[in-house]
Amino acid sequence: MEQQQDNHTKTGGEKLVDNNKVAALPTAESITADITTTFNNLKLRRKHKYMVFKLAADESGTVEIEKLGDPKATQDEFLSSLPNSDCRFAIYDYDYKSTDGRPQSKLWFISWLPDNSTPHNMMAYSAAKGVFRDRFTGVFDLMAKKIEDVEVALGLRKEEEEESSSDFEDD
Repeated sequence: MEQQQDNHTKTGGEKLVDNNKVAALPTAESITADITTTFNNLKLRRKHKYMVFKLAADESGTVEIEKLGDPKATQDEFLSSLPNSDCRFAIYDYDYKSTDGRPQSKLWFISWLPDNSTPHNMMAYSAAKGVFRDRFTGVFDLMAKKIEDVEVALGLRKEEEEESSSDFEDD
């Protein structure tokens, strides 16, 4: 079967290839013990900074670890691992200092659903989130469509106020 390629305007000139379509949704049994072990290594032993997952394009309905971040990986490395035109799940270990100066960390479960992804994949990842997310304890949820959404949630950027389009001025 030949791959169908189109010049897709939403992907910023990148060719959209239909071979990344999710064929089957994961079940609790299809999420391997390897994923749980790797998550525990990230959470408890801090062997990784982040994990990026993708749903398999075949009929197996499995979730695959696409990328593991080195413990010293930067936030920019993590953000660059999220594709512009395809959905992913990610877990990120965010280190920060509390208001009184103590070092702390939060684990974020990020549902990455960019507007440039196909509607089929957006629906598949949204439907799979419940089954997949339940495997991880002690994480905060974030649904992001843009890099800016992740940066605001992590405190790297302040949320910009939208200008009012009202014709009336405040008194």
